[in-house]
Amino acid sequence: MTAPAHGAEEALRALGDGEPERALALAADGAGEDPLAAALAAHLGDLTADPYREPTAFAAFIDHGDNPALYGQVIAAVAESHAALAPARVLDVGCGDGRVTAATLTGATATVDLVEPSADLLARAEGALASTDVEVRPHPQGVVDFLQEGDDDVRWDLVQSTFALHTLDPADRTRTLAALAARTDHLLVAEFDVPALPERSPAHLAHLADRYRRGLATYRDHPEVVTGFLLPVLVGQLDPARPRLTHEQTKEAWAEELVEAGWGVVTIRSLFAHWWAPAVLLHASR
Repeated sequence: MTAPAHGAEEALRALGDGEPERALALAADGAGEDPLAAALAAHLGDLTADPYREPTAFAAFIDHGDNPALYGQVIAAVAESHAALAPARVLDVGCGDGRVTAATLTGATATVDLVEPSADLLARAEGALASTDVEVRPHPQGVVDFLQEGDDDVRWDLVQSTFALHTLDPADRTRTLAALAARTDHLLVAEFDVPALPERSPAHLAHLADRYRRGLATYRDHPEVVTGFLLPVLVGQLDPARPRLTHEQTKEAWAEELVEAGWGVVTIRSLFAHWWAPAVLLHASR
């Protein structure tokens, strides 16, 4: 799809330059020809809450589009690890609504710690596990606070995190991974393999525009996802005045970060060709 001369890419560039009013004008200029420009024009200037903490749009995001197929592959891969490792104590970092946790635990698991800052999603996760014999310990907070405030002597046989660690600031993530390496021998991380492009470069802006046009097309019947999740995440990657919600990277960079945090072996498994980027599962072990 070819964007008009004054469309989404130019609006994104203006956002990166700290010029939101110019970005709005450029997006409005191209709104008639470019769906992404139209979405940006409608979104810019609005105050938007963190979509991970007020999860109505996020819940619709994971329930539609490519995500049911994606989560099917994630669940199958994580379940294989549970079957092989038979962990008695599990920690799920950013458990969301608990769909992965509930579908992957085996009879060997006695306790599971659920760490999730969204009270609504955490309640759904507890509900998903209510019919099991597992002792569920909910923690309505982010993983940084959980690890800082919890008992350092508590260990887990397996820690898992599906599309959650990329929300951490890189400095916080480095410390978090190192803290987890001291308290578990196995960590499963599902993330997207996002190409390494210089931030705000023409290639980066063109990539963002292309991928988000695909995303908008995928969620054409779910506008709440576009306005409440996709656009806040996109704008947050560029506008210095908005909260940045994602800090993604290549699968190789994830593996390097895990090794630096203290794991000796990291394997990478391809999961699904998502509209945003290929999804992978990393298994870090000691």
